[in-house]
Amino acid sequence: MSRVEYETNCGGCDEPLTGRQRKWCSAACRLRQYSKAKPLQSRTCRDCGQPFIPRHWNQRRCRFGEDNERGDACFERQEAAEERAEDVNAWRDARDEGECLAPGCSAPVPYAGNGRPKFYCSARCRVRAHRAAKKGA
Repeated sequence: MSRVEYETNCGGCDEPLTGRQRKWCSAACRLRQYSKAKPLQSRTCRDCGQPFIPRHWNQRRCRFGEDNERGDACFERQEAAEERAEDVNAWRDARDEGECLAPGCSAPVPYAGNGRPKFYCSARCRVRAHRAAKKGA
């Protein structure tokens, strides 16, 4: 049976270890070592496969216009994604500008944020439109 060899000096301050200490001389020394900022390592971009240095731990793509330039595949892909985002915003603006369909009402219809857009600005206008349709039929 082999015996486990432990370090004889602290991993943080290099003081000699005593008693049951295995790697650190104190909790403060251990916490100091684990809280040190680690340098960000080079990553490969999800879009183009080129290496880049991220600015934060969650960054997975090159920075648009900084790590890449016009003509690169990554630049073109990110530019297309921005244009799609602008198209979605234009669609949302058009959706949010609805007008009440009740007779005699032209109030704007607020968008609730989910589901199908409403046709009427209030329950009163909805009932009025239903009664007018029933009377006209």
